[in-house]
Amino acid sequence: MVKVIIKETGALETLSMIASNGTDAAADMIGNHDGFGSESWQFELDSDTGIYTANQETYDWWAKVLTENEELEERIEALKEEHGSEAVQEVIESAGSVDLEDHAANLNKALDEAFSGN
Repeated sequence: MVKVIIKETGALETLSMIASNGTDAAADMIGNHDGFGSESWQFELDSDTGIYTANQETYDWWAKVLTENEELEERIEALKEEHGSEAVQEVIESAGSVDLEDHAANLNKALDEAFSGN
């Protein structure tokens, strides 16, 4: 879980993304996509409190992306149980690469087409 103070309001918020293995992968996802730092679009760590600060727009963008990707991961796990890991992995690999904000929608579309919306 990533704790965030919103710069404009001072509100304390959290970001979370539970991976299929049960761990919270929010910090990994943000870090892997250059989301930590001192730029206006990044989360900046307050070393005294261990809490990040970010503007509302950055927080909202990441909250949406993390939620969509958590839901996608849950769907993928369910489809693997129903259709087999290999079949689902083939669809994932054939879906192509898109910007992070479009990743979940792109994969969901490919999964819908391959598995009739199941």
